[in-house]
Amino acid sequence: MLAAMALAATLGDCVPMRWSGAQPLEVLEGSGVSCLLVEEAQWGLAGEARRRGFRVLAVARTEEQGKRAAGLAVDAIVVEGGAPRPVTEKPVISLGARRALRFDGGDAVVGTVEAVWPGIEIEHGGPKTAAPTGSAWIHTNTGFLRFVRAVAKVPFWVGNVPAAGTAWTAARYAQAVADAAAAGARWVLAFDAKFPVEEWKRVFEVVRFYEAHGEWRRMKPWAEVAIVQDEANGGLVTGSLLDMLAVMNTPVRAVPGRELSAVSMAGTKVTVTVDERAYTAAQREAIARHGGKVVSGPAGWKMPEVGEGRITFDRAQYKELEAIWPELHQAVQRKNFGVRMFNVAGVLTYLLRDERGVVLEAVNYTDYAVENITAFVQGKYGSAEWVEPGSAPRKLRTYEAPDGTAVEIERVGVCGAVVLTPIK
Repeated sequence: MLAAMALAATLGDCVPMRWSGAQPLEVLEGSGVSCLLVEEAQWGLAGEARRRGFRVLAVARTEEQGKRAAGLAVDAIVVEGGAPRPVTEKPVISLGARRALRFDGGDAVVGTVEAVWPGIEIEHGGPKTAAPTGSAWIHTNTGFLRFVRAVAKVPFWVGNVPAAGTAWTAARYAQAVADAAAAGARWVLAFDAKFPVEEWKRVFEVVRFYEAHGEWRRMKPWAEVAIVQDEANGGLVTGSLLDMLAVMNTPVRAVPGRELSAVSMAGTKVTVTVDERAYTAAQREAIARHGGKVVSGPAGWKMPEVGEGRITFDRAQYKELEAIWPELHQAVQRKNFGVRMFNVAGVLTYLLRDERGVVLEAVNYTDYAVENITAFVQGKYGSAEWVEPGSAPRKLRTYEAPDGTAVEIERVGVCGAVVLTPIK
């Protein structure tokens, strides 16, 4: 029992990948991957994989599979497809629907198989635009994952798999890894059958980059705009207000309603409420006293509810969502809530800080490098450094700006980050 508990405690550090056995395990040497999710047809590979230092997680999609997996010499069981959890001393990880997520269950890892594939959607020869922000429509899980970061106390995995017949490029797989990692989660690698093995190393480079900077997952989001919501009112939805503000590169964070307090609202200048009738008197007082300007939409407005089996709004629900946008846009446009970004079309940023300094993460969802980006970061800093996969860190030019410190970023490939050190 103690051994099982010790193993469960370390599963949170695993870097996961679905393994089909179609390639020799040697191709994973130096990849950064440390645990393999294997289907029943490949359970026989467990022994060799464990001898090579990998953790092996047996995937079970039915009750009977779960019972068989419980008797295997594997490190944990991953339950998918809504299958019941097997009775076992082995650690169990549930990767299911978003609606089934439980953030207080005591598991070492929480996760879902419901996610969008990150990237910019192209339609009719040009980028689709998102109403009402008018920005290029970026497929991203960042809004949902920002909420998860606020409520989950353990590592979170995104276990999406390529649809049958899909042929993603290395850039799209790398964007998926970065989309999750920038929000503090891990994307479970799952390559489609057509993806050339010689291209895997480009994705592994991004995996290793984020694992080398694991301390970023422990840093707190820095955002003076807060959206107060829970699972029942938009927290589990992709394409909601968190995403709409993120696409504008407005620093925004989720504050679960159940955690509303003077501490959780400290430093907030704009607070968005998604259903005032759902808050208790104490919660409303915390918002009024510590939330700065409160944006609540027209009288009686509340966050739309997605239908069963959906993770995004339908067209009618987006129309409902738009009702709050004029008030919210006016409250946040052309203001600095931690950082203000310039020339970042196709790039999303994520601002973090702790007692050591500030990190500005950037993920590029386009198929080309984005150049000549400028960031106005609140505060004064002694130095700024750019770090990215596959390259040595390099110093960045900084200068005084009205909002604090201006930083110039020459180029963003797939992803990278500005690391700012305060003046001591």
